[in-house]
Amino acid sequence: MQPVPLPVIPMDEVTMRTFGIDVSHWEGQINWQLAAASINFAYFKCTDGTRFVDTCFHQNQQGCLEAGLPHAPYHYFQPTLNPVTQAEHFITTAGRDYRRYIVDVEAPERISDIARRLLHMLEHIEELTGKKPAIYTSAGYWNDFIRPRPAWADEYDLIVAHYTAQHSPLLPAGWSKFTIWQFTDHWYSPGCDEVADGNWFNGSLEQCREWFGNYRALNPGSTPGTRMRSLFDNLHIRQSPSVNARITGSLEKGEVVEVEQLGGNDIWIRHKRGWTAVERGGYRYMEVVK
Repeated sequence: MQPVPLPVIPMDEVTMRTFGIDVSHWEGQINWQLAAASINFAYFKCTDGTRFVDTCFHQNQQGCLEAGLPHAPYHYFQPTLNPVTQAEHFITTAGRDYRRYIVDVEAPERISDIARRLLHMLEHIEELTGKKPAIYTSAGYWNDFIRPRPAWADEYDLIVAHYTAQHSPLLPAGWSKFTIWQFTDHWYSPGCDEVADGNWFNGSLEQCREWFGNYRALNPGSTPGTRMRSLFDNLHIRQSPSVNARITGSLEKGEVVEVEQLGGNDIWIRHKRGWTAVERGGYRYMEVVK
């Protein structure tokens, strides 16, 4: 479903964030045609170490391609294994056609030269693909395990894990901004029977699609729409995805709307009458109609 254009909102009024998920074999088989109607991007596990291939990688890859969904693969970095062999295993499995590759840095092994080994893998991925990979990690892990603290960290786009109700994540040392924020590990998405990780891309829908580089618009009606139901009476409808935006109406308890777009801080949906909050500060205001 293609969103209907709305008037441009000044960026100082609302910082746009774009919603997506990340998954691995733990989420099982996903109906990406259904999922794509309620998310804007996905990244998924491809490989681990020097031999393991995620059992759902090829299904997730093909599903996102068929759904036209922006997506990228990730590799789970094992500090004690050969970084060059890991890079080659990752790229051989994933292929060289992606604009974005992600290296998951969270394995709990403590070794003295972990920063050097990680950089060696990152650089070899770039040699193989011509593209600089992104790093997924958390402040708690990076600041504790990656020593000595590398000066090159901010040369790589950051995907940061931080589960909090705050409006911004805690960043690892070396970065001043993030590209994607994994803000929860407990998000239910249509098309997925298990909980997935919820993520914000730090930018607009157009910027998100440009970053991933493999968005494909589908014919209208080629994917099923997502509907959401209000859990409260007098649930505000606003002009933009912000509590400071003008109120233009309200939804009654049980009222159902078709989702056109997800975005904004927290979780907001756009429907034909405007924007409504789905979740703010840990409170849920709407639910998916199955």
